[in-house]
Amino acid sequence: MSARLTCLSAALLIGLASASSAAPPTAPAAPPAHNDSTCTGTWPSYWQDPTFDKTTMWEDQQVSDTPKSQHWDKSNPQYTNPAFRISDAFSTGRPDDPKTQKWRDKKFDALFKPDTPQDVKLKLAEEYGWDVMHYIQDGNISSGNINTDWDICANKHRHWYNMPFQTYNVLQGREFIHGLTREAPVTFSAKPGNTTLGTTVWAVGFYNGNAAPTLAKVWGANGVATVPKTDVAFHEGTVIGKLLFTTATDKDFAFLANMPRWTANISSGAPGASNPTYCTPPSNATMPQQSQQCPRAPAKVTLLQFDIGIRDARSPNGWVFGTFVADGEAKAAEKNPWNRISLLGLIYGNDTPPYGELAYAFPVNPQANGFKQGVVAWDVAARLNAAGGSYAPQQPGHLGCNSRLNGPADNNASSCFSCHMSASVPDKNNSTPPLIAQFTFNGNPLTPQCAPPDTPASKEVNGVTFAQMDSIYFAETKCGSPFNTVLPNGLCILGTNVPDYADKNPKWVATDFSLQMSGALVEWKEWVGDLAEDKLTLLAAKKGPKALARHVARTFTAHLPERGE
Repeated sequence: MSARLTCLSAALLIGLASASSAAPPTAPAAPPAHNDSTCTGTWPSYWQDPTFDKTTMWEDQQVSDTPKSQHWDKSNPQYTNPAFRISDAFSTGRPDDPKTQKWRDKKFDALFKPDTPQDVKLKLAEEYGWDVMHYIQDGNISSGNINTDWDICANKHRHWYNMPFQTYNVLQGREFIHGLTREAPVTFSAKPGNTTLGTTVWAVGFYNGNAAPTLAKVWGANGVATVPKTDVAFHEGTVIGKLLFTTATDKDFAFLANMPRWTANISSGAPGASNPTYCTPPSNATMPQQSQQCPRAPAKVTLLQFDIGIRDARSPNGWVFGTFVADGEAKAAEKNPWNRISLLGLIYGNDTPPYGELAYAFPVNPQANGFKQGVVAWDVAARLNAAGGSYAPQQPGHLGCNSRLNGPADNNASSCFSCHMSASVPDKNNSTPPLIAQFTFNGNPLTPQCAPPDTPASKEVNGVTFAQMDSIYFAETKCGSPFNTVLPNGLCILGTNVPDYADKNPKWVATDFSLQMSGALVEWKEWVGDLAEDKLTLLAAKKGPKALARHVARTFTAHLPERGE
């Protein structure tokens, strides 16, 4: 999409309600509901969903992500399960009875008190985490076949929902077998020695009924998104679960033995590339070219990580995030493969360093002294690291900045909280804050976060010091509150006139720690912008040379968050 979208007059947006709320043309009618299913077909279930062919979403693309294109039926030896269906009947969502949410019990109050001893916190965290996990698993892992588990449309115990519109981007869009989206490339240190192993993470997330009213305000039952102008807030008791699968196998890491493996329709990189599992076309490739250069094909992926997010008012910031990790070798005796995981930790704040100090060195020696706003199972991290190579920053149990909680699929310069608090509604340029300062902003470098004390001062950019960047990315951001990118001296770490919303709001509009919502809104706005440009081309053709009517292939220009809980 071109940046000219921001300059279009409303009169030229023929057939579109606005740049923030527009219905795809000739949207298909939703199929009739059955068995109280939450899957209506209002939104595309996956990239290249053929039900939406007439909307031109997949215009001129090479088709490789449909059951038909992959001959995905019972005559195919690779066939494992029916195609993924998105759960999108948000109006049916109702908050669960708090009594069914065992982690809300008062006995867990001590978990959030800074003076609670670390061994007590760890015990409470273990019980809290598994209470949440069993709640998420209830009705989702009892099909008798790991390939047909997690069909949330078929859950008879409670309703779960997916984030719509993670389907327009060619490279990251949902695949059709299990609804996984492509996330970050992850480089691990593997044995023997420091062997470099390039992998890719593919993931799918889901939200409980407490979250549904918030999702319904954004993703309408008529297939129209309303881009929020004020901060989004999820209700107390909201639970988010996310399965993260890796292209690595048990031949790479012993802890992946005995873990659930799925067949997913994924892309891969070039043979001999530094990461042959991650397809990276030229930056100027059009969407049709991307579909040709990064075709999908069925391949195996293994469960690496399971993330949880809980709106809990006892947390200083209103959210609790947790990470479970594959532990298949140690837990081989577990009957259900989905329980061959161990809690790596919980986090409910950033343990913010005093202003002027580095997050890299604060708090002091957390393994011995603990965190005030989190718990890490150090034995689990050590078990993961022992399975990896000799380069500590890329070992699978690397954790985050100064050992703050982050999983194997995550960045070691951040934390669960640090990434998620950046989740924002895209501005009129379809920009959102980078999840991590190292990711740059609109292609421009930033001062890195979590910089070690010996980092050269030349790495500091635009007058922002390492400690100042840490004060932004390891701040205490409250639930439903904007991600602050302005220093006390008035300098915005991302540049001038950022964010740039149409209503001149000077602060980022929060999506309440939901990176999935932030990324999906980026995709929605990209799609709306592409429709607007198509209509401009048609309008110009009526007034000028017929050559203007020549179709111009679409290019996805916005940057999507690489992680999307």
